[in-house]
Amino acid sequence: MARHIKPVKVTPESELLSLLDEADSNSPVLLERHGVVYQLSKFDEREEIAYEPDPEAVHRMLDEVAGSWADVDVDKMIEDIYRWRREGSREPVDT
Repeated sequence: MARHIKPVKVTPESELLSLLDEADSNSPVLLERHGVVYQLSKFDEREEIAYEPDPEAVHRMLDEVAGSWADVDVDKMIEDIYRWRREGSREPVDT
């Protein structure tokens, strides 16, 4: 999912200015509202990690895993999954 970052301009008259000064000292500021905590910290575009897969590495990985499930009994796997769903993973609760 793409993330949209909305910039907000802070003027010298804003009460946020002191918080930005505090966050600018490389010490994040935590803001709490209705029990939800937000982190205010300095944004450095150089630290933004943009994932761009290496096409050759992807092809090598696909070649390595291709056919790795060929020996799996699909019908048995499906049967096991349905059985595990029926059995559940918790002990029965006495009422």
